[in-house]
Amino acid sequence: MANDWFRKTSWNEADQADFFAHLKRSRTAGNKAQYLRIQASHLEDVGSPEFLRVAITLLDKMLTEFPERFELASAYGQKASCLAKLGEIDQAVVYYRRALETEREFPNVKTHAFIKFGKLVVENNLVKFFDEALVELEELNSRGIQFPADVYNVFGIRSIITAQKGDAEKAKEFAKVALEAAAKVHSGLRYHSTVGLVRDKETPFFKSVTAIAEK
Repeated sequence: MANDWFRKTSWNEADQADFFAHLKRSRTAGNKAQYLRIQASHLEDVGSPEFLRVAITLLDKMLTEFPERFELASAYGQKASCLAKLGEIDQAVVYYRRALETEREFPNVKTHAFIKFGKLVVENNLVKFFDEALVELEELNSRGIQFPADVYNVFGIRSIITAQKGDAEKAKEFAKVALEAAAKVHSGLRYHSTVGLVRDKETPFFKSVTAIAEK
């Protein structure tokens, strides 16, 4: 494919030379920012610590040299995701918060940082961020389409935090909403019936929500 140059899943010397040669020929700062962010995403998906570090380097290059406002929130969120996968939780919090702050500054650009921040908080039991995470989850109410996966994640996060706060009855109520969304087999969209469904039900997050619902 013609676009393979910024969707590489390997990163040897030839890959790097090819990528940066194409990047140099890109016409606008906006294009360069997008190509750096997309390439970082593909390397993050590979998942090795080495590639996660490379992804962070590419995102830092974008943020420093080509800080296009339409790419900023996504870039901050992607960097946070990479840091979380590397176990650098404190820094991941910093960058998810930057992503959320950027979305407030430029509300036309929406990401899933509000969900990913919440999941980071509950999965790592970051109690001091519980209330902040709940506030960020209100973002769901300002959006149009609510995919089953979004509902599952938002109510799952709410259930775990509420359970930790000691309200077992409300936590169970939230957990049941989350699991109902997770069980859906149709997105609600006529032409994209499988978009936004919950596919992985073997995660610690899913098991935690299920345990709350069954209490």
